[in-house]
Amino acid sequence: MRTGFLLSLVLLFNCSVQAQHCPFDGSHLIAVNVVDKDGKKIPVSNILFYLQEVDNPMADSCTYAAGLIKKQLLSKKEFMAACDEKYGRNGYNTQLKNRLTGAGVFARANMMVSINQGENTCLLIGKTETAYANYIYRQRKFVIAYMIDGKEFRQALPPECIYALCTNNKELKNFKPLTIQL
Repeated sequence: MRTGFLLSLVLLFNCSVQAQHCPFDGSHLIAVNVVDKDGKKIPVSNILFYLQEVDNPMADSCTYAAGLIKKQLLSKKEFMAACDEKYGRNGYNTQLKNRLTGAGVFARANMMVSINQGENTCLLIGKTETAYANYIYRQRKFVIAYMIDGKEFRQALPPECIYALCTNNKELKNFKPLTIQL
């Protein structure tokens, strides 16, 4: 009886440990490599780049992160500081920065931003005939917007350039930034 009880406790503990989500669950990375006409990476301190949502007439109805998303892209230094602020309390910032460094993100991109699940996917609640909610998930569409000499430029962000940061996801092994040539 005692052995059965101990075995049950071990199995219960093991199941609860496996059910834990990673600290980056629902977070996504968008990274951009800004280059000159010769393809060389350039510093972009005087140009502001934004991740901007487009083509979503239902944006105001999104359950989480309502409205069109617009977030400024950050330099590597600013992005790392944001990671420290968001994940530093348990040392997860170091884990994330090591994963991104290992995947070549900081070597291949000079502007980046992270978004949460609600900013990446618009959750709509549709009409239902049952007691259960009819959840509709729509991938949001984005462009990278920036201005040079008072003229706005936009480059579409393909969905494959949005990388899930969860440690269970292996997408970062094939990391490629969106390249913008100025």
